[in-house]
Amino acid sequence: MKSKNIIITVLVALFFFSFNTLFAQIDLKIKGKVTGDTKGLNKIYVYSHQSQDSAEISSNGEYQMLIKSDFPDIRYIYLQYDIKTKGGYSPFPLFIEKSGTLNLDFELGKDLFSAQINGPARSVAYFNYSKAKKSATDKIGEEITAKFGEDALKEGATNYDNAIDYYYKRQTQLNDSLFTKYFDPNGSDAPFMLLGVVSSLSLPQLESYFSKLSPPIKETKAAKQVEEKINSKKRSSIGSTVANFVLPDTTGNDFSFNKLKGKYVLIDFWASWCGPCRISFPRLRSVYQQLKGQNFEIINISIDAKLDDWKKAVKEENNPWPQLHDKTNLSKSAFFVSGIPTAYLIDPDGKIVFSSVGSDENGGGPMEEKLESVFGVKLTK
Repeated sequence: MKSKNIIITVLVALFFFSFNTLFAQIDLKIKGKVTGDTKGLNKIYVYSHQSQDSAEISSNGEYQMLIKSDFPDIRYIYLQYDIKTKGGYSPFPLFIEKSGTLNLDFELGKDLFSAQINGPARSVAYFNYSKAKKSATDKIGEEITAKFGEDALKEGATNYDNAIDYYYKRQTQLNDSLFTKYFDPNGSDAPFMLLGVVSSLSLPQLESYFSKLSPPIKETKAAKQVEEKINSKKRSSIGSTVANFVLPDTTGNDFSFNKLKGKYVLIDFWASWCGPCRISFPRLRSVYQQLKGQNFEIINISIDAKLDDWKKAVKEENNPWPQLHDKTNLSKSAFFVSGIPTAYLIDPDGKIVFSSVGSDENGGGPMEEKLESVFGVKLTK
């Protein structure tokens, strides 16, 4: 019995040792060589939502910087040269796995995914996965253009519905193919792979991949975010009942969702800084006027971090329906809002009957088609 207890103790200790090393302070040196004339545009940047690091590219093209992190994370890298010469930049994700050295060589004027990489295994694997994903996504775009036309994925296009159906079908095939090759349940990059495609994976797919993660990986911050998204997907799936929530309006008074029980309610998540959200408002106001007296209401829920920005935008838009602020993070805890604008249509019994993502400034989109079906009307443009 004593020897058995010793073995168990050792196994537990080993588990927690491996678990804790996953969260050890990361000091990763990123270095490499940039080929080509920088024309004096010699900055290279690595950033996340919380931090930004940069380095100077020397006269012989070499650079290096030290990246610190408390846990495995995604950072994004781009070149000053691209900003000035291309009028913008397309950063690519860099997975920060563990301490060590990551070599990354670029050639100016080329896509950053043509970079040569060498370093921690999962950092390299995630780079290869991201590169393959971009290549496949570009191919899907080319297929859609060839089959349905160049503007087929724009709202209002004649072949929009067929093109979007084809896009999601191919995306599902793409995810399955890439995950078969690159998804490692024991890799600390696995949750980040899931976070990157959480919107295009079905709930069963997402749950299946999440269940395969090893116990230590499931305890990481990124895996907890995946779990949160799974739960929010479940709570906001079609047929789910929306629990009552209370959020403040622009005057600071609490507004209860139960106040609208018995009505169809369109919940529209937005933010003051979201261009597509605000462009869609004139059309939404037109729909609102056309459905007046039809037992219908709209609620705007802002995810703005700055209250003053939100209140200023509310005043500018002057939408004639309740304006609420998401101070309780409802967009993540009760709904699945992966991008804005995102809208949910709730029936009089409080059940979700439809949802959509994206703007609809010209009318005729999927949400309007659902409203026409529900109310038996034809919305004019």
